[in-house]
Amino acid sequence: MIKDFKEKILLHCLNLLEKKEEEIKTEIGNLRDGIANDAKSSMGDKYETSREMSQQEINRLEQQLANNGHQLFQLKSLNLSASTKSVGLGSLVKTNIGNFFISVGLGEIVVEKQPVFLISAVSPLGKLIIGKNEGDQFEMNNKEIKVLQLF
Repeated sequence: MIKDFKEKILLHCLNLLEKKEEEIKTEIGNLRDGIANDAKSSMGDKYETSREMSQQEINRLEQQLANNGHQLFQLKSLNLSASTKSVGLGSLVKTNIGNFFISVGLGEIVVEKQPVFLISAVSPLGKLIIGKNEGDQFEMNNKEIKVLQLF
């Protein structure tokens, strides 16, 4: 049952990132088409400024696309069947402040009407929670956090 829930979380994450990838690729394509279809007007400087702004936006989107690809790779590399004696990549952790899936930092999602926070192992909370066991407690931002269950 828990393995199925973790798989649903993973599938939800993959779908989010794949959708984002398609949106970014579409936006890059639209910007490239805009640059290609722009006819140089009598206002040469304005054309060059517009072209440069579009190119900067393409560069920013390509960086987002690379980051998105890295996150997809990380998710596809997770072993959901790994031992759950202590918190690690792919762990689903129930705490007194919420449920956390240690994977990539995508924020909060809702799966089967349950909120789950997707955090990376290198986030501030991720660094504190990695290696913890059920029953362990730690503090973050003057708040006591207890690991209730680990899956």
